[in-house]
Amino acid sequence: MQPCDRNPASHTGFTLMETMIAVTVLAFSVAALTQAVVSGQSHTYEALHSSRAIALAEAMVDEILSKPYDDPDGDLIVGPDAGESSRDLFDAADDYDGLTEAVGAVQDQAGVAYPLLYQNFGRSVTASYTTVNLADLGGDHDGLTVTITITDMNGRTWVVSRFIQEPAS
Repeated sequence: MQPCDRNPASHTGFTLMETMIAVTVLAFSVAALTQAVVSGQSHTYEALHSSRAIALAEAMVDEILSKPYDDPDGDLIVGPDAGESSRDLFDAADDYDGLTEAVGAVQDQAGVAYPLLYQNFGRSVTASYTTVNLADLGGDHDGLTVTITITDMNGRTWVVSRFIQEPAS
């Protein structure tokens, strides 16, 4: 009887079991890596989306702040005065109360549509005369609180408020 040939050179390659284990480990590794990349891209998109929404709100705040606090006509009623049917006719900060731009119809002050990336949002503005306690400034102060609400096509909202103090007379 001849003994079994135990020469390592005569056996090459992987067994079926070793190959199955390697393929399984590789599949799980690829799945985990893919999930991490997708999650990272999702977070980046959400941050960019929020940045655009806040930029639209801040642009509206800047536009409102460019108007005088007091209405040149002496009108103390919040909202556009008679004859102020569009933003280019607004002559005071409180005229913006009730302004609404639908999703896909966001424009700058001149009526020019924002780029397509911003058309996933709509804006609305409310304004009201309020008294706010500003302890650092010595107590109660009268002014106008302006709130800009940005809404995207999925119904998510971002809100930016700004208190505009009544100028000293």
